[in-house]
Amino acid sequence: MLPTINNKSFLDCNAEDLKVLIENPDYRENEYIDYKKNFSFLEIPKDKKDLLTQKKYEFKSDVCAFANAEGGYLVFGISDDNGCASELCGIDIPNDNTDKFELDRRNDLAGIQPKVPVISFRFIKLDVEKYVVIIYVKHDYFAPYLHIEDEKNYQVFKRTGNKKTTITYTELRNMFNQSLSLDKEIYNYRKERIQYYSEQSEEESDKYSRFLLLHIIPETFSDPSYNKNMFVLYRKKRYDFSYIFRDFTYSSRINPCVDGLRFLPDNDNVSNAECYINNNGIIECFESLSERVLFSKNQFPNGFFANRSYWREISITLDRYRNIFKDIIKDERLFICISIIGCKGLPTQASENGFYIDSPGTIDRNKLICNPLVLNNIHDDNEYAEIVKLLQIEYLQSLGIQDDANLNHLIKDVYG
Repeated sequence: MLPTINNKSFLDCNAEDLKVLIENPDYRENEYIDYKKNFSFLEIPKDKKDLLTQKKYEFKSDVCAFANAEGGYLVFGISDDNGCASELCGIDIPNDNTDKFELDRRNDLAGIQPKVPVISFRFIKLDVEKYVVIIYVKHDYFAPYLHIEDEKNYQVFKRTGNKKTTITYTELRNMFNQSLSLDKEIYNYRKERIQYYSEQSEEESDKYSRFLLLHIIPETFSDPSYNKNMFVLYRKKRYDFSYIFRDFTYSSRINPCVDGLRFLPDNDNVSNAECYINNNGIIECFESLSERVLFSKNQFPNGFFANRSYWREISITLDRYRNIFKDIIKDERLFICISIIGCKGLPTQASENGFYIDSPGTIDRNKLICNPLVLNNIHDDNEYAEIVKLLQIEYLQSLGIQDDANLNHLIKDVYG
C-alpha cells in the first residue's frame, strides 16, 4: 500500500509534512519510495553526451521500475543516508517555472515503450527558495514498461524493496498476459451486455432490436477491492448522478439495484433509454434506436441513423460524467466504448430533417463494436479533449462516413 504523510498522500503534502520524513525509519526507501538528491542528468555538462545519455537512461529506468511494480514515489530534493531521508536540500528550478520544468521532465521520458507511464508531479517550495519534486508513478495494465537504448542489449526493471531489479522471463510473460487479459475482459463484458439486450428483443419487444450502448469502464472493474457503493455515495455526498444521463432519460429518477444505481425515463413516451452506474465503476447507457431510426423521413422511407443527434447525447453525457466523477476517481484509467447494434443498411449521413448532406454513407454490419479509447487521467483537460475528438473520429468512421466536413476537420486537427 502506498505510504502517506500525516494521513495525506505524498501529492497532497506540504513543506511542514516533509519534515516527518527526515531520519524517520518508517519512511526508509522501500518498494514505494526512492529519494534522490537531484535529477543527476541536469548536473552533467552537455558536452558529456555519453554520461548524459546514461543518466537519462537511469531516470527512465527508475520510472519504469515503479510502473512495473506497484507504483510509487520518486522524491527529488531529499538526500538520504543508507536509504533513510537525511536532509531537505531541495533543487533549483529556473525562474520558479514549475510548468516548464515538468514539461521538460516528461519530454525526458520519451521513448519508453509501450508508452510513457501515467505520472503526476508535486512541487513543494522550501524556505531556502528551492523545491522538493515528487513524481508519482502509477502501476497499470500497460506493463511491462521498458526503454531500449540498444536493441541488442536491454533489461526490464521493477522496484523490489529499496532497489531496482531486473525482471525475470517468467515475470515478463505474466505481465504481458495480464495486459492482454484486461483487453479480453473488457471485450467479453461488452459482448455479454450486447447479448443481454439482444435477448430482451426476442422475449419482450422491438425496443431491443436496434440500440446504441455507451460504456465507460475503469481498468479496475474486475477487482472487487475497488468497488464503491454508489447508492451510499449518492445519499451521503449528494452527487446528482441523474444529471449525467439527462440527455438519454430526460428524467431525474434514480432506482437502487443490486449492482448499483439504475436510471429510467418517467415513461416510455419520453424515452426508451436505460442507464446504470455500477458499484464496480462501470457506466452504461442503453438507447433504443428502433422508434427514432424507423421514423420515416422524406428520402428515407426505411429510416436513417441520425448520427449527429446520437453524438450530441454521447458527448454531453461524457462531459457531465467527467464533471461529477472527477471527485470520485483518483487515477484509474478509463476505457470509453461505443457499440451500435441492429442497424445494418441504414443511411448515416443525413440532416435532422432527413435529407442527405455531404456524400451518403451506410452502416455495413449489424454489430458495430468500436475500439475502446483510453483516458489515462480524467483530471487532464487537454487529454480529455483529445480523447473526445478521437472517439468522435472512431464513431463516424465506424458508421461508414467518409466525406464529412466535421470528420475531415477532426482528422486534420488530431493528425495534422
